[in-house]
Amino acid sequence: MISRYTLLELENPDPVTGRPEHGGRDRHLAVTVTDLEPITAVLEEAGISYALSRSGRAALFCRDPDGNALEMIEA
Repeated sequence: MISRYTLLELENPDPVTGRPEHGGRDRHLAVTVTDLEPITAVLEEAGISYALSRSGRAALFCRDPDGNALEMIEA
């Protein structure tokens, strides 16, 4: 017996367009890091834009290649 499968492609239910520019205003994953300085150096070297937290906390926001917001908090 041979089975046949059909794959369906649906529209992305979570599009990357139309999201807030600042990752802190978008839903996001937050992680703690010991030092933001080496992270900012790597992001700058790679040409990845980031924004510092508007609250004044030692934190930054950037987006991964899929547009997901990431927060890194120095603790």
